Amino acid sequence: MNSSKEESQSVIQKEWYFIKNGSAHSFLFARDFPFETDSKFKSRVAGESEKVGQIIRIHPVEDDVAWQIITREFGRRSLRLIDHEKINDRNVESNKLTIRNIQNLKEEVASGRSKLLKYSSAYFIQGESGGVLPTKKELLLLLRKIGVRAENKRFTDAKVRNKIIDGQLEGVYLDPSSASHLIPINHGYLFHEGGTFYGTCEISNAPVFLDRSVFPSSHQLVLGMTGFGKSFFVKATMVREKVTRRVNLKIIDPLGEYGSVAGSLGVQSIDLLNQEMNMFERVEFLSVKENVDRTLALLLTLFDLNNEDSGVLDTGLTKMYEHNENLEFLKDFIKRQTPDTYNKISPIFEGSLKKFCTGKNPNLAGDLRISLKNVPKKLLSFYMLLSLDLLMRSEEQMPVNLVIDEAHYLLQENVVVSVERYIRHARHGNVSMIFISQSANDFLKNGPSVTIMENCSIHILFRHQIITDEMIKFYSLDESLSDFLRSGAGFNGKFSTALFFTPGFRTILRFQSNKAEMERIDGIPQG
Repeated sequence: MNSSKEESQSVIQKEWYFIKNGSAHSFLFARDFPFETDSKFKSRVAGESEKVGQIIRIHPVEDDVAWQIITREFGRRSLRLIDHEKINDRNVESNKLTIRNIQNLKEEVASGRSKLLKYSSAYFIQGESGGVLPTKKELLLLLRKIGVRAENKRFTDAKVRNKIIDGQLEGVYLDPSSASHLIPINHGYLFHEGGTFYGTCEISNAPVFLDRSVFPSSHQLVLGMTGFGKSFFVKATMVREKVTRRVNLKIIDPLGEYGSVAGSLGVQSIDLLNQEMNMFERVEFLSVKENVDRTLALLLTLFDLNNEDSGVLDTGLTKMYEHNENLEFLKDFIKRQTPDTYNKISPIFEGSLKKFCTGKNPNLAGDLRISLKNVPKKLLSFYMLLSLDLLMRSEEQMPVNLVIDEAHYLLQENVVVSVERYIRHARHGNVSMIFISQSANDFLKNGPSVTIMENCSIHILFRHQIITDEMIKFYSLDESLSDFLRSGAGFNGKFSTALFFTPGFRTILRFQSNKAEMERIDGIPQG
């Protein structure tokens, strides 16, 4: 009886695990976490499993040890900056920011206002001796997939084994959900050297400086209900980027909302209703097929065409662009094929819409706003696609921010494919598109519009009345973030808040503007 009791309480040491009280135990020690985790992070790793759990330890570091750590890290980071062989290393800017953070930390510790805390985490696995190692292997692979670097300790290391088995670890142990409130895994700041100040992280109050040019795709979506701050946010960031990045600014303005800010920035405004042009002129950077699709999309927004009409136009436009023919060739081809099709589109050649193919396309280089305020609503899709087409033709020496308000007019079935094509070509012309619309759901209707969303690296979400399953899936929204979008996001009378997404970073952004900036945007003196 006694012998059996002793045996059940003994520890049998294996290389990668140990057996205590008849149950096998093993550990993985977390060495690094991803830049950001979400609320589902813990459940994806351990869930409610009795075999897998997590231990988090937090304890204060003695002042002399803290000082040694700070001094060592400052020296190590400084040496990296002066290593001339790595002067162009992509981590240089990160090291600069880290050094500034270390200097701030040094001042805080030296003054006694702050103390250094040591944070460590481990995952434990327990169960049958034959099942522990397979479970541990699965856990290690899962952690790697979600960006956690974990270390698999050998239990032949007696010091490590004894500390775990005998409970010699000292400090404060917390449930992971509690620890996340004390030490958020999300760093809470985004700092690009030379970036534009977008606002502050609502959680940590850290600044967000963003330079869209550092992303593979520099396009942006600003989405939210009318009256909750999205237009003002875009206007203010336009002003700020004009200063910090020295970009050329182009605006497609269907409702005439951007006149004041355009005037304050010296942006020229034009009215397409009074312009002559040639919408059939080939766009040089598009292929023949892309030019055909672009021109056909414009025609489909103007005329009620069936599949037969579209087929005839497709063939005629292809021949025209392949052989560099003129409009007379196209007109004769369509008349010979089907007079009915020609009669449907004849206003573009010889009627009220003739101005769209008889003139010369205007030079839209430099800072420019296209006002569509007086365009009939039923023609807005045509004029907005035409505006985008003309602006994309302009050759610029400087980076371009192209603002498209009321972007949902460009998401119609006959139009959206052309927009999706332009967004893919935009980076070759150093163009950043900024789409503004009333809901993310506007873009989640079909494949091309979802592709537009996926090609936007920057997403800013203001108030949304309806949160669909598609939105939840696309943005990985949990219940709290969904509730925030329904009732918390937007302007509250003093400042605006919005969900802010960029690659590797997500936060609730607080955006605020001073009186001088507001006067420049609205053209109204602030009391």
